[in-house]
Amino acid sequence: MKRNGRLLHVALQIVAVIVFLAVPVVRVHAFDAEVSRETLKGLTGFYVVIEELNPNIAKYVEVQKIRISTQQLKSYVENRLQKAGIRSLLWDEMTKTPGSPVLYVVVNTHEYEKFWYAYDTRVEVRQLLTLVSQPGKTISGETWSVNMTGIMNIGQIQTLYDNLGVLLDRFIQAYKKVNEKK
Repeated sequence: MKRNGRLLHVALQIVAVIVFLAVPVVRVHAFDAEVSRETLKGLTGFYVVIEELNPNIAKYVEVQKIRISTQQLKSYVENRLQKAGIRSLLWDEMTKTPGSPVLYVVVNTHEYEKFWYAYDTRVEVRQLLTLVSQPGKTISGETWSVNMTGIMNIGQIQTLYDNLGVLLDRFIQAYKKVNEKK
């Protein structure tokens, strides 16, 4: 009896390995690649969220009267989306849209020397995802992203807008590629 049980156990393990290897599993990594672009397919618009800017840059921006704020970045992103024909959703619309898609923008800065900054600008899509390990459990997760990192001095603040524009162009291109009307 023990031998038959052990053989059955080994046979089940072999079947499990074969099934695991035979079933195609698509692993989604949140960057701009074909597999992550597919996560943009069918989305009808995005709620735009801009992460709060670091105060380390605001102190100089205010002094130089250079206009950069979370609200100005939000308007900039929404205008770029609108010009590209992509809807910017209101909160209520987003919560009723399958996947609750969010276009999340981060402009992170770190002053490493007076007037000199390291920066990382990131544009990502977040959606509600279902956990395979816990069917029915949904979480918000990043499904597509691009970023740009560099160094600038405070006199080059326009670089942040320029780089954000480049990243938004990449997003728009990726979105349109998978949502082309055929």
